[in-house]
Amino acid sequence: MKPLIDHYADYTLWANTRFVERLSKEPDTFLDKPVASSFPSLRATLMHIRNAENTWRCRLDGVASAWPAETDDSLGTVLTYARSWHEKVRGMDENKLAQVITYKDLRGNAHAQPAWYMIMHCCNHSTQHRGQLITMMRALELTDIPANDMIVYQRSL
Repeated sequence: MKPLIDHYADYTLWANTRFVERLSKEPDTFLDKPVASSFPSLRATLMHIRNAENTWRCRLDGVASAWPAETDDSLGTVLTYARSWHEKVRGMDENKLAQVITYKDLRGNAHAQPAWYMIMHCCNHSTQHRGQLITMMRALELTDIPANDMIVYQRSL
């Protein structure tokens, strides 16, 4: 299981990096421009990815997390937290991945799941919102949208 989990963590960091690098070329006014989606702007969507990855890392560590992760909403913070998530996951061995972790969701409901369930959820959650970023970027008539399919990542290895 460890190689698969590491692969997903590597892919997630790679894909997040591609979006941050691309969107960092745009002015703040563009990043904050309203567009219909789950979140009101490109920046808000990226911050949601950041905040969720931080929350899941904190749960893996057994500590409470802040939401949002911090008040600074610059795009560089996305990669700071993405790297922290990546390092946490890569540092887990098979025993840690199988360990059942008890945590509370954002509504205060208690849950207990193996760490690898939580990791897979977080990776898939980020993928979902990166897909929304693509739709939002197209709606805003942005060009040079980064390819982020896992197969593109795998072919780059």
